[in-house]
Amino acid sequence: MNKHLQRFLLLAVFCIANIAFAQSQGTVSGKVLNQKDKQPIDYASVAIKRLSADSAVVGSTSTSANGSFSVNNIAAGKYRLYVVYLGLKSINKDFELTAAKPSINFGELLMEDTGVTLKGVEIKGETPPVVVKKDTLEINAATLKVKENSVVEDLLKKVPGVEVSKDGTVTTQGETIKRVRVDGKDFMGNDPLLATRNLPADMVDKIQIIDDMSEQSKFSGVDDGNREKILNIVTKNGVKNKGYIGNTTVGYGTDERHDVNINVNRFDGSQRISLLGQFNNVNKQNFGGGVGGGGGGRGQMFGGAGGGQQQQGITTTSAGGIDFADTFDDGTQFNGSYFFNKTSLFNTNTSNTQRFLSNDRTTTSLEDSESTTRRLNHRLNFMIDTKLDSATSIRLQPNISYTDNSANSFSSYDRVNTAGNAVGTQDLNTGSKTPSISNNLLLRRKFLRRGRTLSLNINTNINDSEADNFNKNPETLDGLPVKNLNQLTSNNVNSFSNTSRLVYTEPLSKTLSLEFNLQNGYAHDNRQRLVYDFNNLTQQYDVVNIDYSNEFENTTWTNALGFSLNKNEKKYNWNVGVAGQLTNRTNDNLTTGFLFRQNFFNVTPSAQFRYNFSNSKRLNIRYDGRTNQPSIDQIQPVRDNTNTQTVPLGNPNLKPSFSNNLRIFYNNFDFASYRTLFLGAFITQTFNDFGNAQREITEAGDDLGKIENGYVNVKGNYSANIFGNLGLPIIKGNKLNLQIDGGLTASQGTNVTEGLENVTKSIGLRNGYKLVSNMDKLDLIAGVSGRWDHSSYTIGQTTNFYTLSPNIDISYMFPGNIRLQTDVTYNSLTGRGTANADYTQVNAYISRQFFKNKGTFKLSVNDLFNENTGVIRNATANSIVDQNFNVLKRYFMFSFTYSLSTIAGMSPQQQGRGQGNFRMGGPGRM
Repeated sequence: MNKHLQRFLLLAVFCIANIAFAQSQGTVSGKVLNQKDKQPIDYASVAIKRLSADSAVVGSTSTSANGSFSVNNIAAGKYRLYVVYLGLKSINKDFELTAAKPSINFGELLMEDTGVTLKGVEIKGETPPVVVKKDTLEINAATLKVKENSVVEDLLKKVPGVEVSKDGTVTTQGETIKRVRVDGKDFMGNDPLLATRNLPADMVDKIQIIDDMSEQSKFSGVDDGNREKILNIVTKNGVKNKGYIGNTTVGYGTDERHDVNINVNRFDGSQRISLLGQFNNVNKQNFGGGVGGGGGGRGQMFGGAGGGQQQQGITTTSAGGIDFADTFDDGTQFNGSYFFNKTSLFNTNTSNTQRFLSNDRTTTSLEDSESTTRRLNHRLNFMIDTKLDSATSIRLQPNISYTDNSANSFSSYDRVNTAGNAVGTQDLNTGSKTPSISNNLLLRRKFLRRGRTLSLNINTNINDSEADNFNKNPETLDGLPVKNLNQLTSNNVNSFSNTSRLVYTEPLSKTLSLEFNLQNGYAHDNRQRLVYDFNNLTQQYDVVNIDYSNEFENTTWTNALGFSLNKNEKKYNWNVGVAGQLTNRTNDNLTTGFLFRQNFFNVTPSAQFRYNFSNSKRLNIRYDGRTNQPSIDQIQPVRDNTNTQTVPLGNPNLKPSFSNNLRIFYNNFDFASYRTLFLGAFITQTFNDFGNAQREITEAGDDLGKIENGYVNVKGNYSANIFGNLGLPIIKGNKLNLQIDGGLTASQGTNVTEGLENVTKSIGLRNGYKLVSNMDKLDLIAGVSGRWDHSSYTIGQTTNFYTLSPNIDISYMFPGNIRLQTDVTYNSLTGRGTANADYTQVNAYISRQFFKNKGTFKLSVNDLFNENTGVIRNATANSIVDQNFNVLKRYFMFSFTYSLSTIAGMSPQQQGRGQGNFRMGGPGRM
């Protein structure tokens, strides 16, 4: 199948290229200079558009090192020339090509300096498809075309170098998007899915991918290394001015499936109000932090559906929220949101676990389980940023959340090891309540001398939880009863942490500055675990089990003093810094009265270098060294017998780990031809890493035959991720692109098994090819991806996993506003033992627009051939877990979507069909 697909792609590329070439005729050329000094401008963006109703781009390029450009294959007609460069005024010139004059040379084109720096430039008029602004990659949404009723996530799927997984996770340049903003303001707290899966694509003017520094670093101008990838959605001017945009979808189908989505956004200048609602039982969650999925822990996970992690079970969801943002006349910024979600997940799971204890010792366990998990969550977030005076400002950002979880599960298992053959069942009922409060306070002051600043950043977190677990677990060993647990476990956790960072910056010259920083951290954790056995006499859980009960406290103080030098030039900037950190930790076992103190000193260096070869070609290298503290779970010395296969046991003697992190990133964009290249590498080396210490429990007792999982400090651990993405235009004007991505991952993890060092070396290779269209009626995303993963263990075991996933998602708008769509994914999963699978999943729909294109009726089918299969393999330090689970199978659904739009400056026709290259829409998706 792979060979045939490659031949088909090559043939299609050849045919399309020949068709495009056959339409060629004249040439447009010229030379672009800076009016100020008459120096040539390298990499200015040049585009040629028709002076007709469609305003289509017929040719584009970028200027060479001497400022010259030439655009070939332009047919006779009337056109407009656009020349754009950051910081310079755009040039617009109308011209006409005829049979008598098929070519034109504009000669010298002088661009006027606007005096605006690259740091905060605003382009007026025609903008190029991709613009790089320091730490920001900006994509012009007008170059991306999506179907009606699309959301931001659908736009992101067409952005080169951006990957959107089945669960909605967005990754780019090797990192995960953790926050979404709208016009620079946070949207619904720090949950990206609430924006990407709810906001209509029609409202988007530009998509900005930002390597965002902390607020304190942005103020001081010195990078402290605390960065995160964020997505900023720049809305269209018509949306920003005043009006409503959004949609409502109502659907009902077979097997009593239902799907309701509500999204309304009101804009009034700087003010924004958004209302969201969602109610369904078809595994749709347009928000993060929900139930479902699974996995976690050290190791690699390989599932189906294109190699991504599948949704386990069937989830019923109810959710709603409101978001408000405004900037007041005095410059004060405010935004806040409230969101709640209620979910119920029904899951069945069959797992096969192999644990490698030595070359000739392997334990196996089979388990069948059925569970229902209910979750209720409330989130309240807001931010206020205001000036106290002309030189002093304050930013306050509190977050409050409350979660109520309950779960009922029943499982049966068969565990084979050296102790014998253990057969048992477990009836587990759990309930927990977790309130959480956090706050970030940033106080900033600027002095008269430019670049001299003082700032104080205080982060406070309070997390409490109360949980009760009722565990009934009878078990036999080789046919003889060995235990009949009936216990109540009460877990109470109280955590408080506060980190303060004081930063002073002093300019040494126009391009060189010095930063001094002082950081203080305090963390206190108290965990009380009380286990009560059932008393047959009183019929109560009132007998304390001292073997599994414990109360433990951990207090950690950190103090760090450091400085850094920062250099900013036109072509490059660099930053080097170093800090000394003293850590004092106290572990207090309140149950035994044992008090243990530890003191550590670490040097934490950091360095960063950026070089701009041109406005479209950049290199970024960043290094930092950091200490990491173990969690209270890893240090509390008490066994937890809830799990039927393993028993965790903390180690209070754990030392902090120290990691060296190196990141290298290179990008190159040909703005005119839409050719893009991303290359990157993330490498981490960790000393004193937290490894697992596992052994089979051979002592008589309730845990006989289980695997005890402790923690030790280990050496030699590392991980590396090398990746790249190449975007190649096939049809001019970004109408059809070929995206090629690949990557190599390698890691080494060291653990201790039965007292012997066990080193796991893993390597993974992935490669993918994807065709992406941006056409008026045809919407196409088609490709094939493959992955090979290999792991070897020093105890003599090896594993090989293979994944192959061709996919095509294609639709066409026929006359009469009728759209036919189909999405076909073939999954071939091998090397997974009992979890091998080959299946094809087909989703399709037919839709028609009514009411001036504001309404859409849709008939859809999910998993047409009823072949969807739940398969996953999880390879950890010394174990392989194969799982089969229930998934959402075939159903049919009829739905109606109504799009609301009252945008100033838009005609009724534009409001019905979407402005510019977009059509009105929202989440009414398959």
